[in-house]
Amino acid sequence: MKLDIHTHPCRTQQNTDSLFPAHERRDEGVGGTTYGACGEKRREGEEKKERREGEEKDEKREGEEKNERGEGEESEVRGEGEDNRGSVIPNQNNTNTKTLYKRRFWILALFSAICFVHNTLWITWGPISETMEAAFPGWSSSTVALLTNWPGIIYEITVLPTCWLIQRYGLRAATLTSIALMTFGTALRCITSVIPAFTVLCHLCAIMVGLSAPAVLSVIPLLAAAWFPTRERTTALAVLLGSHQLGAVGSYLEPLLVSPPSPSISIQELQHDVMLLMYVGVGVTVVLMVAALVYFPSKPPTPPSFTSDSPRVDIIPALRQMVRNKRLVVILCTYAVFAGPSLAWITVLNYSLLPLGFHQNDSMWVGVVSVIASSVVPVLSGRINDLLQGHIKLLLAVFMVGTTICNLWFLLLTNGVIPLSTWQVYVSVVGIIACSYSAVPLFSEAAFDLAYPAPEFLVSGVMIGTDIFVMFLFLLIFNIPNVGYSWVTYTMTLTSSIPILSLLKLKLDTTRADLDCGTPHTSTTLDP
Repeated sequence: MKLDIHTHPCRTQQNTDSLFPAHERRDEGVGGTTYGACGEKRREGEEKKERREGEEKDEKREGEEKNERGEGEESEVRGEGEDNRGSVIPNQNNTNTKTLYKRRFWILALFSAICFVHNTLWITWGPISETMEAAFPGWSSSTVALLTNWPGIIYEITVLPTCWLIQRYGLRAATLTSIALMTFGTALRCITSVIPAFTVLCHLCAIMVGLSAPAVLSVIPLLAAAWFPTRERTTALAVLLGSHQLGAVGSYLEPLLVSPPSPSISIQELQHDVMLLMYVGVGVTVVLMVAALVYFPSKPPTPPSFTSDSPRVDIIPALRQMVRNKRLVVILCTYAVFAGPSLAWITVLNYSLLPLGFHQNDSMWVGVVSVIASSVVPVLSGRINDLLQGHIKLLLAVFMVGTTICNLWFLLLTNGVIPLSTWQVYVSVVGIIACSYSAVPLFSEAAFDLAYPAPEFLVSGVMIGTDIFVMFLFLLIFNIPNVGYSWVTYTMTLTSSIPILSLLKLKLDTTRADLDCGTPHTSTTLDP
């Protein structure tokens, strides 16, 4: 059959279409196959149709994304609330570009310094308790315990309103408010050293530190989630928690500035040393406030992971969800009973070491070594959890058993069952503090996953509130007349061993990591 491709342009297009596949047909002009005017019109129509279909698909995809975000914001627990994860799921048709900013390390370093100073102010008086009792009439172990308890008491009262403010105004506002309260409180202590005015000002400073506590401690997981990707999130959380714990080193180094009581040192000289310490405290907080004012944004321009940018439930619905979530309640109670006594014990460690012959200067070095270890080891535990996703329960069990063994060891030393030696005191005390603190970021990650999509700062606020309540009860016992200190080691041993049983029966989730790792077409870029 002979084809006449020059007789009619429409017939030309029809015949040629039947001979050439779609992917081979072309309109090249010179040197190519020419289909004529009808072919060009038909091709233009097909291109317009494809563009319209593409635009309709894009609009449909955007509508689906909006629906998913709306459902995520309104999600509440169903039934008992244990299996609810909200409606926040990755969009399978979307391409997500996540940018990591180098400035996240500046944010981490600055807030770590704030955490360090905050804890130093919280437990200022325990390591220099002998000097305070000698230099300021009316000071005693109950005074030191109350000053240490004030931040915890204020925290319990203000944590929920502070969480609401954090959700409304963001990370930067919370950080600036907390450092401003710390600066104002430390400035009050510098006004006078005259008793009883100095004692009153110290109590007011402790209250200011307590008002800043929810903003500092609750913001830690928010910062880690907002600035760091999935594989760095627990590590960043551990660094911040470790920095807060490292602040105890600052307090245990206070005897380098504050002399211990001695017949050769007058009361005026001791008071002068204490006031010098007060001036150093206010100077450091002023520097941190200036640094935060210069640069401390609430979040990066581009989120580092899917869940860091996904919507969270509002405060009241999230609280209802958390109360109904049985597994979350169990993990919170397990954490509080396990960690609360250890967190409180470090603030009054010298009272447990004094019967063993360790006075203020000796206790200082035990405390310094313990705090350094408890600041470094949690970072290692957090890094291991980031690298080995899905083994958080095993890691928790290891650190809880290690804490129990060290508590039992110290109990035997204090009761004379094992001959006393300096190295055993160091190793047992360091083991107690390091192992118990290493479990804190792991407990936090487990709680965040069980509570998701509740805000991390709210879960952290409630979580810290539970251990502060246990700390308050622990320190309250010191106010009982003639109670002594032998009860401390028995309490520590029981509270570290019993929670292991509840952990073994508990099923943990890895919800956020699963969502982040399951988000398709995700690419990560680096930016200053």
